[in-house]
Amino acid sequence: MDNISSAIFKIEKALDDKFCENLSEYIELSCKQKATLLSNDKEIEDTAYRNVYNYGLDERKDQDMLYKKIIFECCQKALKHYQKIFPSLHQEMKLESISLLKYVKGNFYKRHIDAYHKVNRHISFIINLNKDYEGGELMFYYPHDHQPYSKVDLNKGDLIMFPSNFMYPHSVEPVISGTRYSIVSWFS
Repeated sequence: MDNISSAIFKIEKALDDKFCENLSEYIELSCKQKATLLSNDKEIEDTAYRNVYNYGLDERKDQDMLYKKIIFECCQKALKHYQKIFPSLHQEMKLESISLLKYVKGNFYKRHIDAYHKVNRHISFIINLNKDYEGGELMFYYPHDHQPYSKVDLNKGDLIMFPSNFMYPHSVEPVISGTRYSIVSWFS
C-alpha cells in the first residue's frame, strides 16, 4: 500500500490482469450510455462537466452479479485494511453501487467530490483496469484553493481509495489516446 496523502491509499494489483482484461471487454460491450450527474436533485447528462460512458452493474443479470461479488470482495478487503489505519471509521458500511466506466479519446470528469447531501458516501474506490491509454490521470486538489497537489498514475488492477467528502476534490484528466477502463464504487 502506497500512502499518497494522509487518507488517500493506492493498492497495486488489487485485481489480477485476467479479470481486468475480461471486465474491460465487458465494459466495451456494455458502456453505451453517457454518465449522468446530480444537479438540483436531478440526474442530468452534462458532457461539458462529465464526459464518460457508464454502466451500472445490474442485480438482475447473473454475469453482473459475479462481477459485483469479485469487486465487492476486493473493495471490502481494502476497506478492512483502511479501517485498521483509521479505527474511528464506522465499522458497518454498505456498498452503495458499482459503476463501470469507459473513457475514450477526449473523455474526462472535471473536479468534483463524491459526497452529496442526499447520498451519504464515506469512502470512494477507483480501480483501473488497463494501462494502454494516454492521459486520463486521476488528479487531487487542495480543497481551499483548488490547486492540484497529486497526479496519480494507476496501472492495470490498481485500486485507490479516499474519503468521499469535500476535503478530497478530484478529477479525471482528458484521455489523449486509447481507452481508459475503470470501476468506481462507494461505501456509505
